[in-house]
Amino acid sequence: MGVGDDIAPRFTQKPVLKQEDNGAKLVFQCTLEASPKPDIQWFQGTTPISQSNRIKMRVEPAGGNKYNVMMDIIGVTAADAGTYKVVAKNKLGEVSASINLNFSGKDPGLLIKYTI
Repeated sequence: MGVGDDIAPRFTQKPVLKQEDNGAKLVFQCTLEASPKPDIQWFQGTTPISQSNRIKMRVEPAGGNKYNVMMDIIGVTAADAGTYKVVAKNKLGEVSASINLNFSGKDPGLLIKYTI
């Protein structure tokens, strides 16, 4: 591929889930390659997620045509459980990946299980 070639979005790392702040903060992260830079949308189930004081979304350059795509959920509660989907779209195509967030036990910060 030469410089300036357009690339349909594709994941180079599927979504992973990390706990921070003793489980009070969840970070969903994936890496994708695309050119031009894709538009990113997150969903919980089929509902689009909007940025708020609890939810922060960002896309950071990772070198070349790669991007780190992240979403933080702060103050995690049992209501945050469910299937999350990230969709990346540019003029050449669209790709999506899902990750399930399930809680075990009474304290959602202790045992978080997820599947991709």
